Amino acid sequence: MPTPLDGRTYYSAQETADAAGISKPTLLRWIKTKRVNEAEKRDRNGWRLFAEPEVQAIRKVAQTAK
Repeated sequence: MPTPLDGRTYYSAQETADAAGISKPTLLRWIKTKRVNEAEKRDRNGWRLFAEPEVQAIRKVAQTAK
């Protein structure tokens, strides 16, 4: 479920991976290897939150990887 925060909508790592058509472990590996940028925000539990522009960028990288 998307999270509204500071007037923007953020998505969890799993939601972002699903939107990009990749697995969550792939997303986390891409972050670790700097293929995609780290999430700009984290929630109070430390979970990554991706804004829509970040999701679009990850989706674009996933399309070129296929």
